[in-house]
Amino acid sequence: MTEEMITPENISSQLLKAAFESAYMDVLVDEDGDLRIKDVCNIIVRPDLERRNRIRLLSLFRFKEDSTLAQRLQCVNNINSEFIMVCASVTDNGLLVFRHDMMLDGGLTAKTLILSTKRFASIPHAAIEEFGSDIVV
Repeated sequence: MTEEMITPENISSQLLKAAFESAYMDVLVDEDGDLRIKDVCNIIVRPDLERRNRIRLLSLFRFKEDSTLAQRLQCVNNINSEFIMVCASVTDNGLLVFRHDMMLDGGLTAKTLILSTKRFASIPHAAIEEFGSDIVV
């Protein structure tokens, strides 16, 4: 893995892509400039190139159409209570969104980026199994 620190001054999709590739992770850049990583779950890596202060990890799942808003909200509330590394939310179009932000103040090593991403990837399926297996596709 590269030794270069990821900082607000040098954050870019290309730098993050190189860090993931050096860890032999399956990564591509989509048309919006977001990175897409295939791991235990699919992850969107979105560097904040406007404020330049964070990297956001996202993983999206679909709720079953017949699940109620109350069931969906209970699911994300339970996830948020028990899985502190992620923030779960419900979208208007029936998605369960897992999010984790990595702040860049002081810099972030490539190793920390990779390990945090792998840890994040391990959470959604476990959280769904525990709190949403009956309402998430």
